[in-house]
Amino acid sequence: MNHRFLLFFIAVIISSVSVQKMNAQEKKPLMNGNILTEVKNIQKRFSDSVQRYDYKKDQVLYGQKYKAFYGEKLDNLKNLYQKIYDKEVMIGKIDPNISFKATGGIQTENNVPQTGSNPPEQVKNAPIDISEVENFQLLAELQKRLTAEFPVYLVNDYDGGTYRCHLNFMIDIDGKFKNVKYKGASDTEFGIISALFLYAIGGLGKPLLYHKKPIVQNFAQPIVLRFE
Repeated sequence: MNHRFLLFFIAVIISSVSVQKMNAQEKKPLMNGNILTEVKNIQKRFSDSVQRYDYKKDQVLYGQKYKAFYGEKLDNLKNLYQKIYDKEVMIGKIDPNISFKATGGIQTENNVPQTGSNPPEQVKNAPIDISEVENFQLLAELQKRLTAEFPVYLVNDYDGGTYRCHLNFMIDIDGKFKNVKYKGASDTEFGIISALFLYAIGGLGKPLLYHKKPIVQNFAQPIVLRFE
């Protein structure tokens, strides 16, 4: 979709959460659960390859192989993400006459480039409170799910500390997440996994509705996890 049609980012802010690496998590059904299975398979191939070398016997060789295998793992994860991204087909279009403003813990960000002294036509209309979306609660449920069900088992080899990234994505008129992009990730693998987790969730199950009509909207979602 042409970027000039993107009106606003809706930033659903979530607090960082402390997670224990080995804690078991109860998972809700995913629309595309096979995506996370493939991530685990990619990680296992990396682990199996590294385990063929003994760090104590030859640290230099181990380091070289680890770097090579890790690069291969990242390439495989990126290819998986790109394959999903490239298959997407947007159905709807953003209505240039509608823009949304922040409410509560949700923030909006102007995404329309300013090209002159007059504001673009897209932002001349008064912004609408995002809570006026008739099934706005679906966004709150998504916010909780992204923290409560994040696949920690895919990052349980990480060192302690805080990991974060920023997801940008569309919710189409079929309710599905599309054009998912990860930015500003503190760790590349964490960023890719975050994006793939959103793809695995798949969508809201229903489109967002305003005046009983499905709408398309662009969203921005920070993901912050703190490992102890």
